[in-house]
Amino acid sequence: MAKGSADLILLGDLTGRYATGSYSRLSSDRRSPVLRTDRQGAAEHGHRIIAAIACHVTRVGGTVDQLTGLLLHPEQEGGRHARQIALRSGQSRALDYIHRVWASASEAVGSTRAPGSRHDAYKVLAALLDRIETTPWRGERGRTALRVLRAHLNFAEIAGWPLHHASERQTAEEAAPPTRRCGPSTRRS
Repeated sequence: MAKGSADLILLGDLTGRYATGSYSRLSSDRRSPVLRTDRQGAAEHGHRIIAAIACHVTRVGGTVDQLTGLLLHPEQEGGRHARQIALRSGQSRALDYIHRVWASASEAVGSTRAPGSRHDAYKVLAALLDRIETTPWRGERGRTALRVLRAHLNFAEIAGWPLHHASERQTAEEAAPPTRRCGPSTRRS
């Protein structure tokens, strides 16, 4: 299993990657996400972490029993949400939840086909770009998300494969909005 997925299981969402979205807000520095204090925001955040873990376990050929063992282990921070369900609503409710998440992850991973060639990869990227371009991206956050997705697609196209190795900084620089010229006007009167 990759280091990122192992860290997600053992330590939870240290970077806030799964906290971003409609159930979080930006902190006063306008850079980092802050979870809402209500239980719904925390539950959605916990669910996203568990869904990501379930997808990782599915990809490496794991089983629902292995996922259950990971999530309900008291030392695995990534399973906190499942353990809270077990404490609040009982073990059988938590197991039902884990099975539903597993079924969803298995379907998502099973329907995802890795491209077999560079030509197939370009087709996948073109289809993804089409879906991105036809999705409404409202507000400043939406426009920013769109620029970041386009940056990732640009790097993937250069790599000739959906996976690329651009750093966060390279992605941010690629996604930066066009700058406006400042300074004296060049117009003649």
